[in-house]
Amino acid sequence: MIKKLHPPADGKKGDEKVMVVARNDLFKDGIWHGIKTENLSKYIKLINDKHKFFPRAQVEEDPKWQQVIPYLVFESDSRFFLMRRKGNHTDRRLSNMYSLGIGGHINRSDLSGGGILSWARREFEEEIDYSGKFTTEFVGLLNDDSNDVGLVHLGLVIRIKGENDKITIRDEHKSGKLVSLEEMRKSYKRMETWSQIVYDFLMVQNSKSKKIADISSGVLPDWLIQKYIQEGVIKITCLDSQWKSKIDQVSIDFHLGNNLKLFRAGAYRFIDTRRGLPEDAMEEINLKDGDPFILEPGAFAITSTKEILKLPKDILGRLEGKSSLARLGILVHSTAARFDPGWNGAPVLELGNLGPKPAILYCGMPICAFTFEKLAAPVAMPYEGSRSDRYSGSKKPVASKIEKHGRKKR
Repeated sequence: MIKKLHPPADGKKGDEKVMVVARNDLFKDGIWHGIKTENLSKYIKLINDKHKFFPRAQVEEDPKWQQVIPYLVFESDSRFFLMRRKGNHTDRRLSNMYSLGIGGHINRSDLSGGGILSWARREFEEEIDYSGKFTTEFVGLLNDDSNDVGLVHLGLVIRIKGENDKITIRDEHKSGKLVSLEEMRKSYKRMETWSQIVYDFLMVQNSKSKKIADISSGVLPDWLIQKYIQEGVIKITCLDSQWKSKIDQVSIDFHLGNNLKLFRAGAYRFIDTRRGLPEDAMEEINLKDGDPFILEPGAFAITSTKEILKLPKDILGRLEGKSSLARLGILVHSTAARFDPGWNGAPVLELGNLGPKPAILYCGMPICAFTFEKLAAPVAMPYEGSRSDRYSGSKKPVASKIEKHGRKKR
């Protein structure tokens, strides 16, 4: 059984002197986001040569310094130790959040003998009760500037593999248990951002072992949607920094764009499908993020998503409405829900209000979800540039071009 090490004896938490590295030194060759696995020896040498020890209170909110944190991920039999910080946790910024990593600051006393893996073992032994043998592996350096906590910390991600599941957390402000990556997905949105980054990394590593190339066809699951987006197989631009949290079991959310078109009231008595829609039949409304838009009962509008989608020749997309909007009578699309392989542009939505009351929609709100299906083989004629291509490349909603159906494209 591992024995608990004594905490630093230098008094209050804020007085504890912790290891830091100047941000300018660490990122002189460029800033990265996520886990860096290349040139690790160079960065470890930099940390060894350039580190200093400052009172924690002095650097806790000073982004000029990166506090160096060993971030330990425990694994046993393909299950990972997932902790939850309780509501009374000492760092209010992390209360009630889930954590995949066991982390702690490095004090001067931690440097007595050994390198990074020795630090990891000492931190693990201080934080965890574990009965059994374990091995350690240095995975990479973690940086996340998307929030105040990540901005002042640098993670040394270390994978610990244990021989059994006899593990508990010592900290009274935390609880934990071993779960599979699939089970962990349910807690993803409530994970601290470092844990989300490590989870994504593990999923990619896990997917490689599943031999993705052997997948011949079928609807893409969550982890494969993420992988294909990260690798550029499915290209989606205008994604926000939290896009991974918008992925559900088999879909990813898209958001209401800035431009809408509505039919002008009383402008025309009918539409001739042979002649097409007159140019002045619809009026255009431009919105800014967060602006409201009222869709009256019986009204119809076309709009597009903020995201721009480009599909390869062996994947098609399907636009699905949001259930919560449908229960208010809001239709997101009428019939045009399929986006063929080779599509390129902002997906267009056909909005309708079948409900009895006006509905207020907001620019940038989640408006639909996309699922993707891999074909058994690539198509010979991708949508963009084909005879059926009427709308590819558009960034705004384009009115109907029905008069061109059946004609050869020149």
